[in-house]
Amino acid sequence: MKKYRVFLAGALALAFLFGTLGTAYGMEQAESMNAGPATSGVQEGSVVQDVYQHQERREFEVKNRVRNEGEDYQVRVEEKLQQQIMEGIEDQELARPGAKGLERRIAELERKLAKNPDDQKVLWRLAVAYRNIGEYDKAIAVLKKLEGLLPHPTAKVAVLLAQCLRAKGDKEAALEELEKLAESADTVAGAVYAYRAILKEELGKVGEAAKDLEKAIAEQPKERDFYKKVGELYSKAGKKGIKVFVKGKKLKFDVEPFVENGRTLVPVRAIAEALGLQVDYKEGVVTITNPANGKIVVLHTGRAEAVVDGRKVGLEVPAKVVPPGRTVVPLRFVGENFGADVEWFENGQVVAVNEK
Repeated sequence: MKKYRVFLAGALALAFLFGTLGTAYGMEQAESMNAGPATSGVQEGSVVQDVYQHQERREFEVKNRVRNEGEDYQVRVEEKLQQQIMEGIEDQELARPGAKGLERRIAELERKLAKNPDDQKVLWRLAVAYRNIGEYDKAIAVLKKLEGLLPHPTAKVAVLLAQCLRAKGDKEAALEELEKLAESADTVAGAVYAYRAILKEELGKVGEAAKDLEKAIAEQPKERDFYKKVGELYSKAGKKGIKVFVKGKKLKFDVEPFVENGRTLVPVRAIAEALGLQVDYKEGVVTITNPANGKIVVLHTGRAEAVVDGRKVGLEVPAKVVPPGRTVVPLRFVGENFGADVEWFENGQVVAVNEK
């Protein structure tokens, strides 16, 4: 019995010793992982973004952080803008934040600018390079000078200025730069409107942000991110009802769309004309024709069936007449039978109809 107690005491002592050593080793490993640049400390399955922070000696340290869905959307918008900004710049050293040799290239550009202070190409490349090393004040100064040399505002300059100002925390000034594009003769890309919407949402202007997203959708009607985001903004702004976009255009109805038995019903004439179709209504019979290929769909009000090119097709919800005398039909049925994609976004009740 005495030998057993001695053995048990020894075993407990060893367990305590190894437990202490294991804890210390685990803490040391955790500290090492936190201090180093390795990504293994990031939660599995998370999205990782490289964030470049400019240091005193102009060295760059890559930081990893986990993004939520809202941040992912912003990053995707920024990536689209980056493609526009870098268009025409072949020098990859200028294109990437923290790229090797970037400071050497900046020195070369500064020397060129000293010889020709109004060289617009050099000013633009230098502004991009300054932004990419986090020298926002220098980038802003160069962009302001470039802005003064141009005949009218351009999307590239306005966007880069806005990004630098936002990075410094001046969102109002960033928004002002993007608002100047209303005076520009240039076509404004959907991503620019989307970025303007991001700024407005951050400033609490949710209703205005939704309007900018509508403009973004008009420019890029097949961009799913924009529909999801505009639905989120509609919800935040308290905008009720179903919103229907056809080929990027938000439709206006004198009879609001509604849901019945899980199907969205819309005024047939409005949706058909938006799709480029012809509609004929006579004594309870709705005939929809695609002039491009001659395809015909016939619906009878009150009947749970339709005739598509002579073939009977069942309907979950029949066409019907609602006050003030408008015929409504299932949106998905019309869209899909005329070669359109119909997608429903629950948040904000948004419907996107686009050509396949």
